[in-house]
This record gives sequence, C-alpha cells and structure tokens, in this order.
Amino acid sequence: MSNKNCDEKSVIRNIIISSQHLDKRSTQSIEDIVSDICGLQYDPNPTIHLNHYMMLWNRKKDFTVEDLDAAAYKEFKITEAFAFKRNMFFVPTNEFAIYRAALKDVVRWGSSDESWLAAANSPSDLAAEEELKNGLRDKPGMTTNQIWECLHLSDEWAAYVKGRKEGDLSFELTIFRAFYRLKRKTDLVTCGRNPGTFKEPLYILKENIGINEWPNSGIDKNAARAYIIEKLIAAFGVTYPVHISHITGIPTAEVTPFFSELEQEGKISPVKVGKKSCYIHSSKMNLLDKSTEQDSEEVRLISPMDTLVRDQTWLKTFFDYSYTFEYFKKKGMKWPLSILVGNRFVGYFDCKMEWRTKRFIIKEKNIFDSAFSEHNGIEKAIQDLAAFHGAKEITPF
Repeated sequence: MSNKNCDEKSVIRNIIISSQHLDKRSTQSIEDIVSDICGLQYDPNPTIHLNHYMMLWNRKKDFTVEDLDAAAYKEFKITEAFAFKRNMFFVPTNEFAIYRAALKDVVRWGSSDESWLAAANSPSDLAAEEELKNGLRDKPGMTTNQIWECLHLSDEWAAYVKGRKEGDLSFELTIFRAFYRLKRKTDLVTCGRNPGTFKEPLYILKENIGINEWPNSGIDKNAARAYIIEKLIAAFGVTYPVHISHITGIPTAEVTPFFSELEQEGKISPVKVGKKSCYIHSSKMNLLDKSTEQDSEEVRLISPMDTLVRDQTWLKTFFDYSYTFEYFKKKGMKWPLSILVGNRFVGYFDCKMEWRTKRFIIKEKNIFDSAFSEHNGIEKAIQDLAAFHGAKEITPF
C-alpha cells in the first residue's frame, strides 16, 4: 500500500476511534455514550471486570462500576435487553422499544424472539402472565428463587429445575413459561444484581419502577431498523452492510436496502477504503479532512466482547489486526485485552483478577511492533486498569 493509502486509512481509523468515544474519554452521561455506541453487551465472564464495565472504563472519564449500576438499576436510564443477535445488552431506556421492534425477528439458535413468544401464546399462557404480574405487583426486586417463594411455588420450581437438568420438562408449569416470556419482553426488568461471581439478577415488574409503557412503543419494524442501522453506521463512522449484519444478526440482504435509502436521503456517502466499498455517515464527513498528524496517542485496553472488535473481517479491513480467544475453556482460557494506541492495535495481553488476594495477574503479553515494547503509555494503562479493579499489586503469572 502506498503512503497515500496508508494516510487515508489512518484518517478512516481516526474517524472510527472518535465515533466510538475512544480518542479521549468522554464527559457525557452514561446513557448518551451508550446511545452513541449502540449498547454495551452484557457478558458474565468474571476473569476481570465484566465487558460492559470495561467498555465504559475505556470511554468515560473517571468511570466507576457503581456509575453504571446506578444508571441501570437505580435511575433506570439504561436497561438490560435482548438486542443484537439475541444477546443481552444495556441500551438506553428511551430506545429499548426501538431495539426490540428492529430485532425481534432476528433468528438465532433456530428461532427468533417473535417466533419463540408466539409458540407459547395460548389463552392459558396469557392468563399465567396476568397471574404472575398480579403476584408481583407492588413487590420489590427479587431473585428467581425469591419470586417463587413469594408465590408459594418453591417446591414446584425446585422440581422443575431438577427435571430440566435431566431433560424432563413434565414439571413445567404454565406460570414458569410466563416468567421467561415476561423476561424476554422486558415486562420483568432487571433492577439489580447480587454480589458474587455471576451477579445473580433481581427482577421487578416495569410498572413497579414507573414504566407503564416503554418510550417509542408501537414503532414498526422498518422504521425501527432504519433508526438502528443509521445509528450503528454513525457509531462506527465508516462501515458496510455485511459488518452491520454481523453485528445485529439481521441478514445482509435485509440490511443493504436501508443503506441505499440512507444514501438517497444524504445521510451516508460512499467512500473507498483501499479497494473496499464502504459508507461514511454524514456527521463524520468533516473528519475526512483532518490530518493524520493529529493522531491520538491515548492507550485503550479493549475487551474481546467490545463491539469495536466483534467482527474480525471488519477489524482486519480497517485496522490490519486480528486476534483469537478461548471463551469456553475452564482451564487455560484466554481473555486477551487488545492494546489500542491512538488508532493502531499494537498487541494484546492476557490477564485475570484474583479478587480474593487483590492481585492483578498478567498471564501473557505480546507487543507486535517493537517500537511499543517499552511504551510508557501501555504500562500506565495497565496500572490504571489494575487500580480500576482495586488491585493491590500487579504480578506476572
């Protein structure tokens, strides 16, 4: 690639990094940042702080875990919801209904939310939903077990859980199906999580926290998808339809027409990145003229579940970078944090937090570019990350 093309790609990367709030830590509110980057994926892996905390630590100035918990579980400005690819995300409360309308028929694991809910929509199922709502009305947030204890169904729930483990669903009651349905529809809202490794959720009826109807309820699927797809293009700055499909789970053939409509409306414009045909959001056009001499040297340590790095092909296209990690291995599992310096990925390190001993352990460190081997900013970022975890020391594995 010529120097000119290298410079052009660097400018594009700057646009992406700026769009993702990664060029400098933002002073905006949590709900505004979450809206700008189209959500935070919830991931329960406890190797270090969970992904949603890591995403905000990299983006918000002076961020603490308690800040997100307050926004989600006390102020309810952001909400846990099933979003992209039917995974759990935090999305702004005022946009929840838009995400739901846009993504309710995304198919994963052989079904969609829409088809899954329709499969248990008999009069008895709907009656069970009302029974469960009536039982929980005006009640505080409770764990699953506490809910069934409150409704005097603890023994039945224990038998059902035991049966499920053995592949026997004969113990399932209609009200148990209603519980899962209300969670999927977010009529039951997560209003807190207990301390511990896997953060057991507390559930409460949305009406009990003052949400009788979600803002933007009633929006149709096409309008919702147009909104979400445009927001995602702005969230990345520069992208293309296949990338948006990979992020959302919406088939590429259904994403592409929205790109055409947005281009006709002047909201996005075509741009070449090397030989790749891409699109840039109109709000980012002014950044194309900025010199690469203004590249940031800020260091960010990117979680493998961060939306920025979830599509390996897109990542390779714009950043000439790829990585692998093992999520499901109980022993020897890697949880690499990619090291982003300015707009360049220069390596990664594998780490874990030993919560009991307060040790932050560096298991492996790989710097691909020797110019960054002794980079002070990287060491400072690792120290800041350890401090974010409350670590008393940083040690090699």
